[in-house]
Amino acid sequence: MKPTESLIESEKANNLATLSSQERLNLQEIMRNTEAVEWIKRYRKKALEEGRGEAQYWWQQTLIHIANKRGQKAADDLRQRMNAQKDKK
Repeated sequence: MKPTESLIESEKANNLATLSSQERLNLQEIMRNTEAVEWIKRYRKKALEEGRGEAQYWWQQTLIHIANKRGQKAADDLRQRMNAQKDKK
């Protein structure tokens, strides 16, 4: 997909409630994978700036915070997606 392409049709973009169930699931999947890529970037930046040990500690604390806010299942899903994205590169 080109960066300028829209994930959904423009008339539906203003109201997510008009999306079909499948379109919502697809969009949710894209957003979760995008979040995983963003966390990978943050972790790598932290590792470069402060060192690997500090980055690992920071990530563990962040993951605990995510688990507290969204639940352990969501934190595990994020970790799994990050590992899958990392392995792609």
